[in-house]
Amino acid sequence: MATPVPSRAVGRVSRAIGLSLGLGWVSLGSVGALAAGAEMIALIQLPTLLFILPGLILALRATMIGVKIQGSTLRIVSWWRTYRVNTDLVTELLVRHYSGYLNRWADGDVMGRHVKVLGIETGGRDRFFPATAMSNAAAETVIRDVGRALGVPVEYVP
Repeated sequence: MATPVPSRAVGRVSRAIGLSLGLGWVSLGSVGALAAGAEMIALIQLPTLLFILPGLILALRATMIGVKIQGSTLRIVSWWRTYRVNTDLVTELLVRHYSGYLNRWADGDVMGRHVKVLGIETGGRDRFFPATAMSNAAAETVIRDVGRALGVPVEYVP
C-alpha cells in the first residue's frame, strides 16, 4: 500500500517543462510535415512517426515523474529511469536548490533560488534527483510529509 504524500507537487517543474517540450516537438513535427505539403496520411508514415516519437515519449514520461512510498520501498521516477530504494537504508532526506541542465548547473540564478530538488542519504552517500524539481512553497509541505512518512530527519543543503 502506498503512503499518501502529496507527490504531484514533487517534480511539478520537470513535468511542466517535459510536457511543454514534448508536446511542442510533436506539434512542430506535425505542422512541419503538413506545411511541407504532406497529405494528412503522411503523418502516420514511418519517417514522420520516427520524428514525432521522441516528443511523445518525453511527454508521456513527464507525466510519471514523482515520488511514492510503497511498503518498504521509496520509488523516485525520474526522466530516464525509476529508482527504488529500501526505506530502511534512507538515513536522511535532503533538499537543495536546483542545479542542473536547465540552468547550466548554476546556483544563483532564478531557478537556483526558486526551485528545490529532493535528495536522499543512504550509507553516507548523498544522491539528488533533478527530476524532482518543485517550487519552494511545494518543497516546504512535501519534504516534511515525505520525511515523516520515511521516519527520517530533513536537512536543507546550501
